[in-house]
Amino acid sequence: MSADPAQAPAPASTETIFDVEGVSCAACVTRIESALSRLPGVAESSVNLAGRRVRIAHTTSTSREQLAAVIARAGYRARAPGRDPKSLRRAEERRALFRLSVAGFAMMQIMMFAFPVYVDREGAMPWDIERLLNIASLVLTVPVLLFSSGPIFRAAWHGIAAGQPGMDVPVALGIGVSFLASLHGTWGGGEVYYDSIAMFVFFLLCGRYFEARALSGTVDAADSLAQLLPRRAWKLAGEERVETDPSVLAPGDLVSIPAGDAAPADASVVSGETEFDESLLTGETYPVQKSPGDKVLAGSVNLASPVTARVDRAPGESMLDVIRRQMDRAASQKPRWSLLADRIASRFVIVVVALAGLGALAWWWIDPSRALWVAVSTLVVTCPCALSLATPVALTACVNALSRLGILVTSGRAIEALASVTHLVFDKTGTLTTGRMHLRAVEVLGDLDRAACLRLAASLESALSHPIAHALVKARPAGGSSPAVTDMRTVAGAGVQALAGGREIRVGSAGYCAEIAGSPFPCPTDSSEPIAAMAARGAWLAAFHFEDALRPESHELVARVRAAGCEVLLLSGDRAPVVDRVGRELGIDARIAGANPEQKARRVEELAAGGAVVAMIGDGINDAPVLARAQISIALASGAALAQSQADLVVANPSLLAIVEAIELSRRTRRVIRQNIAWAIAYNALALPLALGGYLTPWLASLGMSLSSILVVANALRLLRTRTEGGVPRRSRASAVSRAQTREQGT
Repeated sequence: MSADPAQAPAPASTETIFDVEGVSCAACVTRIESALSRLPGVAESSVNLAGRRVRIAHTTSTSREQLAAVIARAGYRARAPGRDPKSLRRAEERRALFRLSVAGFAMMQIMMFAFPVYVDREGAMPWDIERLLNIASLVLTVPVLLFSSGPIFRAAWHGIAAGQPGMDVPVALGIGVSFLASLHGTWGGGEVYYDSIAMFVFFLLCGRYFEARALSGTVDAADSLAQLLPRRAWKLAGEERVETDPSVLAPGDLVSIPAGDAAPADASVVSGETEFDESLLTGETYPVQKSPGDKVLAGSVNLASPVTARVDRAPGESMLDVIRRQMDRAASQKPRWSLLADRIASRFVIVVVALAGLGALAWWWIDPSRALWVAVSTLVVTCPCALSLATPVALTACVNALSRLGILVTSGRAIEALASVTHLVFDKTGTLTTGRMHLRAVEVLGDLDRAACLRLAASLESALSHPIAHALVKARPAGGSSPAVTDMRTVAGAGVQALAGGREIRVGSAGYCAEIAGSPFPCPTDSSEPIAAMAARGAWLAAFHFEDALRPESHELVARVRAAGCEVLLLSGDRAPVVDRVGRELGIDARIAGANPEQKARRVEELAAGGAVVAMIGDGINDAPVLARAQISIALASGAALAQSQADLVVANPSLLAIVEAIELSRRTRRVIRQNIAWAIAYNALALPLALGGYLTPWLASLGMSLSSILVVANALRLLRTRTEGGVPRRSRASAVSRAQTREQGT
């Protein structure tokens, strides 16, 4: 019996990444993606223009060799990504600088040969001398045409062959037509344009070189991440310390991390205490204290003393690797802003060529000697380089600026959505609050003072893993002696009992402790906060009041979100008294308590249906469904992995103020993109009439085109500036407050 085709398993899929040489504009991106989309088995492909990298989702039946061959037929060279992502760009920059040098040398020499002709009185120079100078100029122009302009002609040809002409087409036409006309003038008599060709190519390559240098600055943050992992790791095998490659480490391996070295993998400290620099991973600018049990992130640098750690995650699965992959993926995705600019640029090329042809015909009737110049100037000056760069360079700069804030962008469309957000919906526990119990107050009820009560309770709770037990142990006063505890017994859901100093002691719920106290619990209970009691046989000793403390920056966060014009909603599955207390403290009137994941998702969908652009911020597993349905979802790196997998942004910064910074930065990015597009359109609207009117020479048109592209890139690079408050980055101030309050809570 044959298998039902409908029941046949779907082919396995995988993802392949290549570094691509020769990618220089949006047309190159479109050309590669279109070629790959026609290959059977390719589900999706996306090219990161700034990083010169293509990411391809395809079935396992499609090999890497097939993919590389398709990219090669499109006119580009694909190769496996190297360990140093900067090496490809550096090699391209060296070749570009060499081509620029050849064009510059030829331009100066050709101008020397052309100068006598410019100053010559009419007919004073013998024709043979003039022809000799023209031939010398021709000889110097050939390497400019074949070598310096080679990539331009290749890109133009591949675009025409693929049916997707890019911005190199009008440029190549201008150079080629000028050269052919100059050949005719050299041997048949007439005007020659060798000086204009050399000058045009020089200014064009000069602009592209500095444009590429500026554009490469937008990917420095991602490149820095690639260099964080050390090239060696010290694995512990018994008493021996063996040098090994970090890529062979496995979960459970013990490694030594010397002072000054970077952690080779995500790990947990086993022995030793030190401080780690996690600034490039989390945005935390201050060193982070690490002691046994604390997590260490791959790539963070040990600043103080050596520690021993146990590897938690295999190579390729660390937070650093996840950040790198998701940053690449985010940079490759195209929001509507970018797609609109690409469509305008691709159609504009056809319009430019048509206008240049019409302009040449018109000037042929007016002044035939200027027809060629007008056509070439029109082709060059209206090249839509600036328009094609307007969006991708700004988005890449924004992604890297966010990474410096400790915010990982996992969706290329997140920035567009975040710039338009109108409502921020917060989960409570672990988001606006720390998610950890904190001892708020101790109420003494018996013959022991406060310090003695805390020492006794901590001694009973020290072996337990309950959050309240951790809070009591953490609140134990320094100094003094703790009583010896024997005959310990725990009752699940009730508390712990033991003998201490010859007395039978219980710590736990009020009902559990009342059994030995012999009287009702004397303190009123408030359902908005947890309370633990402590009693001895026949007497009450103390009541411990706990709270899930608000994050120190929560008040400022809510205030700044509202100042940004966004509504704030508190949506929690916790009890109503607890949610109401947090809402009152933060001034959040719109709050819903006791909501399950489906109810949370439904509420977010209702807001979106009413026209709101909703951002959901959460950290727990129960937040994953609502994060998946929100227009933009933000998860905390300290939360559940499932929540992070559904998020468009992951906040690794310990301060939630980074979320407000992200909103402000996304809105600045939107303004920059609009400015860039407006400038590109205004420049072409001004330059086109000047070129058609015969007021621009080809070399001047080239200079204008190059300067317009550089201006667009420079405007986008402003997004990389770190905004500060009082000379200190905002995230640093919030982090310092957080650490200070944590130290206070510990005492």
